[in-house]
Amino acid sequence: MKTLLAAIMLTTTTLFGADLVLTWQDNSDNEDGFEIWRQQNGGEWLLIAATNSDDDTFTDGVIPIGTTLVYRVRAWNQFGESGWTNIVSIRTYPPAAPTSLKGAAIKSKEVSFRSSPNGDSLNGDLLTREVRIRTYRDKHGRLVIERS
Repeated sequence: MKTLLAAIMLTTTTLFGADLVLTWQDNSDNEDGFEIWRQQNGGEWLLIAATNSDDDTFTDGVIPIGTTLVYRVRAWNQFGESGWTNIVSIRTYPPAAPTSLKGAAIKSKEVSFRSSPNGDSLNGDLLTREVRIRTYRDKHGRLVIERS
């Protein structure tokens, strides 16, 4: 049985401010995959994902706001697990409030808001977020607000 070597050099990168990309160096040639473990605010370590063999990245798209996240990775195969990578820690913050918010009342009692984050762009294209709000009264006269 050949020894299962631990992956090394775990790093993180944020992608568009919402996803977190983990990258590591695969040192084994006999793993069946990698386990991704996460700890939130010093709590219990939880297995959040497993990758295929030879993968060296994982994108965590479930990032809680206002918390400290710590990650570690290890290889696994039918005989067991490797040692852990180094740990990486990241603190998440709420996004900055938009500065260019515009609204327009539409005759059908629908309001549309569009904002662009400060300086955020992808290949020169401005990133935008749009929220539509529609208000009406139901058959009992109650005010209903729908957001899409």
